[in-house]
Amino acid sequence: MRVYSPKAATTDNKAPAVVFAHGLSTTKECYAQYALELARRGFVVVTPDMLNHGGSDITPFETFFTDMNADAYGVYAAVKYVSELDYVDLDQIGIAGHSMGGNATNTSVVLDNMSGNPVISAVYLVASNPLFTDFQGNWTNMYGDRNVGLYYTYYDHVYFSTQDSNGAPVSAQKFLDSNEAKSFVSFGQDPSTLTDVKVIPGHTYTTDINGKQVIRRITKADEIHPKPQGGNGAVAAVVDFFQESFVAPNYEAGSMQIWNFYSLASVLGLFGALAICVFTIATLTKTKFFSSLKAEDNKQLRPAPNKIGKRWFWVLTIANCAFAFLSVSFIFKKGYGYFVTDVLAQQTTNIYALWSLANGIFILITSFASYYLYARKQGDTLKSWGVRIPIKDFLKSLLLSILGVLSVLVVVYIAQYVFQIDLRYYLWGMREIPLDHLYLFFTYLPFFLVFGIAVSISINSSYYAKIGKEPTLINDLFFALMNMIPAFAITFIGYYLFAKTGFQPNIFGAPFTFTYMINAIPVFSVAVLLLRRLAKYCNNPYIPGIIVGSLLCFMQVASVFTCHTFMFMG
Repeated sequence: MRVYSPKAATTDNKAPAVVFAHGLSTTKECYAQYALELARRGFVVVTPDMLNHGGSDITPFETFFTDMNADAYGVYAAVKYVSELDYVDLDQIGIAGHSMGGNATNTSVVLDNMSGNPVISAVYLVASNPLFTDFQGNWTNMYGDRNVGLYYTYYDHVYFSTQDSNGAPVSAQKFLDSNEAKSFVSFGQDPSTLTDVKVIPGHTYTTDINGKQVIRRITKADEIHPKPQGGNGAVAAVVDFFQESFVAPNYEAGSMQIWNFYSLASVLGLFGALAICVFTIATLTKTKFFSSLKAEDNKQLRPAPNKIGKRWFWVLTIANCAFAFLSVSFIFKKGYGYFVTDVLAQQTTNIYALWSLANGIFILITSFASYYLYARKQGDTLKSWGVRIPIKDFLKSLLLSILGVLSVLVVVYIAQYVFQIDLRYYLWGMREIPLDHLYLFFTYLPFFLVFGIAVSISINSSYYAKIGKEPTLINDLFFALMNMIPAFAITFIGYYLFAKTGFQPNIFGAPFTFTYMINAIPVFSVAVLLLRRLAKYCNNPYIPGIIVGSLLCFMQVASVFTCHTFMFMG
C-alpha cells in the first residue's frame, strides 16, 4: 500500500482522502497517475495492492472469493486505515476503482453500510458496473446519500452489457438506454416507473437524501476497457468528480495533468535498465574470465542467402507467424487460457507461458530445418552458428546471463524501494517481486526460457543474415515486426469486430482471445531488438536468450493475480 500525503495535510488542517483500487491482474503502480493528480490538488490518496496481487499476501481461494473478513480484497481495509489518519477529514473520504477495482469499491460500500459507522462519502467507478439491486434482486439505491460517478467505456468487453425483457443480451454500447442506467441516475428507482427518463452522459443528476444534496453522473468515453489504465480522460473525470464532491485544497481542472511526465520518466527508466543490461554484457565479455564468450570485433550480419535460401527463409518465417495464430487459438479453444492449478497459479501467465512454450518449440524446429535444408549445404555448422559450444563456455554463458538479468533487476528494485515506482508505460512494465513470491518466477521460468533461447537461435543464428541489401537496423526492425504481427492482428481484428457488432467475436479459439493479445504487441518486438543488441557482444545465442526469457518471465509474473487452487476461470 502506498500513501500520498500532501505536506499541507495536518491535524490542524485536515485534507480530503481517496482510496483508489486497481483492476484484476494489475497493481497499484499501474494507476499512480490518479494518485498523483489528486495529491497535487491536496488530497490524501491511498493505493493498495489488492490481496493476491503485487506485494500483498497470497491468500487461499476461500479467503479471496468468499470471506467477507477479507475486506473487499483488502481495499476496505485501506479505507479503514485512511479513516484512522489524524490528518484526514472524516467527512470527506472517497473511494474509486477501475474494473475489478470497481467491484472492490462496491463491496467496500456494502461493508461500509454494514459497519454501523460508515465513513465513505463519495464513490467513483471506472469501467465497472454500479450496484443496481439489493441482495434480493430489487431495484435500490445501495449508495445511500453518497455522491456516485461512473466512467462508462463505450467499447467495453467486460462491463455494461445488459439483458432485454426477454433475457437476450444487449451490448455495452447500448448501456445508456438500459433499465440499469435509468435506475442509476434515478437513485435506485424501479425503471418501470421511469418512462420519461433519458440518460444523458455528462449530465449531473441531483436529489436530496437525508437533507443532503446527492449527485449521480455518467461520463461516456469512446474507449476500450483497459484504456483508463493509461488515458487522460478517466483521470480528469475522477479528479473533477472528487473536487466537486469534496472541498479541494488546491483546485485545478482535471484536464490540467502532469502525470505524463512521470510516465515518460518511468518508461525511460525501463529502457535505461535494458541499456544497462546490454552495457553489462558488453563490458563483462571484455574481461579475461568471459573472453571466450566475446563476439568477433565489428560483428556483422551474414550476406543475404541465394534464391533457394530466400525461398526457405520466407516459407519458414511465414510458418512461424502462422503457427503463432494457430497455437494461441488452440490454447483458448481447449480452455487452457482460463485455468489455474495449485502449481500454475496465475491464469494470465498460463496463457503466455503455454504460448511461449509452444512457439518456442516450433521455432526451434524451423530453425534447425533451415540448417539442414539450406545452411549446412552452404558450409555453415552448428559451431559457426554458436549453438554448439564447449560445456565450460555454456556454464560461463549461464553465469553471464544471470549477471545480465540481475543488472536489470537491481534497477527495478531500487526504483520500487527507493522511489516507490515501477518501470512502465501503460500496460507494459516491470516491478519488483516480493522475496516470498519469488517461487512463482522459478515456476514459470522454464516456459519462457524455451521461448527466449528459441527466438535467439532463430534470429541470432539461423537468420542472422541480411534478406537483401538492407542495413542492419532495418533487418532488426523486420524481425521485430514479424514477431508483433500475430498479437497485433488478433487484437485489431477482435476489437474491430467488437466495435462493429457490440459483441465479442468468437474467433481465434474463444471470445476473449483478442483481449489478452494487446499485452503482447510491443513486448515481443522489444524482446527481439534486445536479443539483437545483446548478440553483438557475445558469440552464442544462449546468453541473449536466457536474459530475454528471464526478463519476460519476471515482467509477467510480478504483476498478475495469483491463486493456488484448481479452478477454471472462463
